[in-house]
Amino acid sequence: MHEAPRILVVRRDNIGDLVCTLPIFEGIRRHCPDAHVGALVNSYNVPLLQGNPYIDRVHVYTKSKHAPDAGRLAIARDRLRLIAELRTERYDVVLHAGSRPRAEMRGLTWLSGISRQILDRDQGRPVHEIDRVYALLHALGAAGAAPAPRLELPRQKVADVRDALAKRDYGGAIGLHISAREDENRWPLENFESLIRIGAERGLRFVLFWAPGESTRPEHPGDDDRARALLGRCRAEPVIGYPTENILELAAGLAAVRRLVGSDGGHIHIAAAVGTPVVGLYCGHKVARWRPQGPSHRVLEGERVARIPVGDVIDALFQEPAILDTEIGESDRHGFGLGTK
Repeated sequence: MHEAPRILVVRRDNIGDLVCTLPIFEGIRRHCPDAHVGALVNSYNVPLLQGNPYIDRVHVYTKSKHAPDAGRLAIARDRLRLIAELRTERYDVVLHAGSRPRAEMRGLTWLSGISRQILDRDQGRPVHEIDRVYALLHALGAAGAAPAPRLELPRQKVADVRDALAKRDYGGAIGLHISAREDENRWPLENFESLIRIGAERGLRFVLFWAPGESTRPEHPGDDDRARALLGRCRAEPVIGYPTENILELAAGLAAVRRLVGSDGGHIHIAAAVGTPVVGLYCGHKVARWRPQGPSHRVLEGERVARIPVGDVIDALFQEPAILDTEIGESDRHGFGLGTK
């Protein structure tokens, strides 16, 4: 590889997968400061890479399920456009960050003229997703541990959300995210309702987040109906809904709350990457690979998330570090993850 290599990282998967891939971009820049670094991600995740200082070019891949009205011809044209775009960039090497790189992505990047393709190496032991992806850099001669995932968000956007919550007397509230893509990760609404009522008795206030849209939407099933139901049951309690139309709005909202309670999913990784402490609810077999990393996070696990008791979540909210007792300054929590805009 020449002195200024051109490196492409492919991650076509979901939100949490992309957040766990962010450290590799920082690692590439550390190892090859003059490299041209590209990212190929699905269209839904593109906003998370806005302002990332380690990426020179973002290439967009639209999943067919995210464009249900597009015909086969339109999808074929999109793939041909992407191949032409990648060929223009003349990448030397592609790192396939997915644990099972799809044949389509391998074929697409090969047709783009990228002959050197680095795939996941079976490490023979349970490993966190961040470390699994970062190990791809070993093929480029890089060494060292992966840095923490960090998301760059516009400062003003987060400040606006924080001000809006403060005006409604919800500054420093606890965030609750009720959505989960897989059934085994779903915590029942009854548990969230109990958490809100018990927490209110102990002086907590809550901001509710969820995946937008109706559950019947094929491209992105949402939880509008569950959010309406929970807010209706808790109309007399200190909880407000915070609807988000896109992933950047969600990230800003998660950066503005004091702590997040939610099940295993992309929102957990976003919150951790913007510096918000997390109480994560996990199935036991997923903890080693997908837990949020860092001392400020708490992980509760069960055979299924539904079996995690409400009392355990309440206890976790009041464990050390005692973040519920004092205000946390922006520089302490979010300074590393916010952009300058």
